[in-house]
This record gives sequence, C-alpha cells and structure tokens, in this order.
Amino acid sequence: MFKKILSLSLLSILFLTTGFGCKGLSQTQVSSIKPVSLTYWTVYDDVDELRVLATDYSKLYPNVTINIKQVGYDEFDNLFTNALADDVGPDIVSQHVRWLRKNESRLLSAPVATRMSRLVIANNFSKDQQLITDTNTLPNVSYVKNNYVKTVYNDVVIDNKIFGLPLAMDTLAIFYNQDLLDRAGIAEAPKDWNSFVEDVKKMTKFDSLGDIVQSGSALGTANNINAATDIIAMFMMQGGIKIATDNTITFANGLNSAQNRNVPILNILDFYTDFARPTKEAYSWNEKKPDALDEFVRGRVGFYFGYSYDYNTIKNRAPQMNLRIMPVLQLNSDSPSNVANYWVESVVGKSKHPNEAWDFVRFIASPENVAKYAAKVFSPSPLRSQVATQQADENLGPFATQVLFAENWYRGKDFDAVDSAFGSMITELLKPANTENDLLKKDKQIITNTAARVQQTM
Repeated sequence: MFKKILSLSLLSILFLTTGFGCKGLSQTQVSSIKPVSLTYWTVYDDVDELRVLATDYSKLYPNVTINIKQVGYDEFDNLFTNALADDVGPDIVSQHVRWLRKNESRLLSAPVATRMSRLVIANNFSKDQQLITDTNTLPNVSYVKNNYVKTVYNDVVIDNKIFGLPLAMDTLAIFYNQDLLDRAGIAEAPKDWNSFVEDVKKMTKFDSLGDIVQSGSALGTANNINAATDIIAMFMMQGGIKIATDNTITFANGLNSAQNRNVPILNILDFYTDFARPTKEAYSWNEKKPDALDEFVRGRVGFYFGYSYDYNTIKNRAPQMNLRIMPVLQLNSDSPSNVANYWVESVVGKSKHPNEAWDFVRFIASPENVAKYAAKVFSPSPLRSQVATQQADENLGPFATQVLFAENWYRGKDFDAVDSAFGSMITELLKPANTENDLLKKDKQIITNTAARVQQTM
C-alpha cells in the first residue's frame, strides 16, 4: 500500500510543560511542524466528502489545515488563470481529466515521496512527546500502470511523470424506466442495438399533430442532451473508428474519397442522428424537446444515457420511478468500448507548500480512502482491486463493469471547443439537402471541417 510509512526517524525527544510547545527543538524541527494552510479547489459536488477526508488528515498532521472551495465548472478556467497571475492560486485542484493537458504547465508532477512531521506521546505517564518524521511514498508510474484501470495511466502520466491521481471513475450506462417498457409490452431490456431500436419504436408516442409526447430514447441531437459529445464518441469507438492517434485527429480520415454513405463514420453518425429524423423509423427525439434528463425524470423518456452521477439526481427527483440501469450495449462484445469521464487531483506548480499538498493528495488517493469516497459519491473506483466488489452492486455495477475497458478519448487542450464543434456537427448533419448526392457532399464536408476544428485544440 503506497500510503504506508516507509520509515519513521526519531528526530528528538520533546519535553513539554504545556500545550503544543516547541521547547528543546531545533529551528529546523520547529519549522517542520509550523502551521500550513492549503487551499483546495473542487468543481464536482463532493465538498462534504473531501472535508471528511481533510479532517481525518488533520488528525494525523494537526499543523496542516485544508480549506476546500467549490468552483463552478464554467468559471474554473478564468478563476484559475487570474488566481495564478495574482499569486493567490490554490495549492490543489480537482480538474477534469480532459483539462490536464491544458493545465500541464501550471502543475507540479508527483515526487517520489513526501516528508511529514508530527508530535506523538511517547509516555502517557509523563506526557513526554516525540517529534517523528514520516517518509511517505507516492504511487510511481509502474504503480499507476498496474493498479489503476487502463485509461488512468494513459491520462495522468505525461513524459513519465504523474500529474494527478483520481478518486473515482465514471462510464456511460443506460438508465431506463421499467414501467414504460412494461406498458409497451417489452418484457426484457434489449441485448443489442437492433433490439434497442425496436424497443424505442414501441415506446415512442405521437399526438394528433405528429409531435412526440413520449420518447423511446433521447438520442440524435446535441443541444438538449448533456452527454451528447461523449455518446457520439462512444458510438464512434464502438464502430471501430479511431478518434485520435497520438495528437492527430483521425475520425474523418479517408472520408473525402468516399463515393457513398457506406463508410464507418457516416454509418455511425447516421445511426445517431436517425433518432432525430422524422423520416426514419427510429425517430423519437428532436431539437424542440426539453432537456433530456428533465424529460426522463418526468417519465417521458424510456432510455436515458448518462453517468453514475445522474443516479442520485434521478432518484431524488423521481423517487417513485421504477428505475433500472444497464451497461451500454456493444456492437462487438469481444472488443467492448465506452467513454471514461472522471476528475483528477493535482498539485499546482505555484503552491508554497508542495510537499504538504502532494502528501494530502497521496492520503486521499490511498485505496482505503478511495473506497470511502467512491461509495459516498456513488461512482466506480479507479482501482482495479475494488472493481469486482462494485460490480456486484445492483445499481453501481453497470458502471463499474465498464471501467476496465473505458477510455478517455480526448487528450487535447480545449475540450469546450471540441464539445461546441461536435454540437455544431450534429446540428448541421440534421439539415436536409436537395439530393442524395448533395447530402453526401454536405455531410462529408461537415465531418471533415469538424475534424479540422478538433485538430486545432490538440
């Protein structure tokens, strides 16, 4: 266990008369236990869980205080940039894994070990205290590669240095309303994409004007589906399309020479957008519909694609729903694909206390604390040793089952621009053309342009 103390070196015997005195200590020893205040920014709604871990840490090292602040997703980048410019930035940041390359130059890679001092009572009768220094080892590159699920090593290790550690993991799964399936005469959840489309058709209902009043699934658009970009990427991955190779975007490779629509990228995007095309049998959603999650909790959507963090939201907003969850269906069960979506805890390069900052990250990223944290926030663990236990959980299992093969598909420097590019691509693909030839030409250009936009962020 990497959090274990490798060595305890007795520096001195401290005879105290009252309180937390420093009598008998050298200047160096006094400095090792001086008060340290760390600022920790998090975006995810996990402040309560982090504060519990911070309290536990301060019991071990009372001289260290961790101040945790939640920062809005949309304001993080500006606040972080301005804070660093003014030299008032945080010591630790919890950042989305897709922000890591953008912020790499602002971060400090993990050291081999940290050294932390603490006072302990050596003699209960006399109350004599000892100053002990712990040498705490951090995970090395080999540990990350062997003990975390696959995507973590590919994400957090840059130039053989570790720039962050995760406390949880997430994957796309399919939430479904069992009552809607029952009413449509669907006895069992679908086992493949063909049966999924058939079930969507059975659950989708229209009014006399042709407007959708109940959707089999929320798919096909971008503006009203929160995870649209990831869902599209997941379909690409399942279709065997390599979205990127190293720093080169490749999902549009060879498209310009295509003579018809029978090419993987067009097939995948057609499959997705057909759910929002009135002329297609799969039609069950459109750009006029409200937010997909809102419609699902209102009982107006059969299948909803989301992450484990959606679970508590759905349960709180629709406690009476007969909610079920299943892993994402696969095109090729022998080579399954899914999207990894998670946060990593990193130390800021300008931190005035990098030793203490990395030691706290080490502490909260220990297997014991990861297990506690993941359970509290209802997310899969990023540690291989904890996956099997979570797979047995009825509700968490569908997400945990997929973490071993899930991949973070984007390692560029501006995911917001990519998200916008994918959204525009879907919106433009849904627009009609006069002829099939015009449609093919239009769609090829849209996809090629999108790939070029994404390439600019790498």
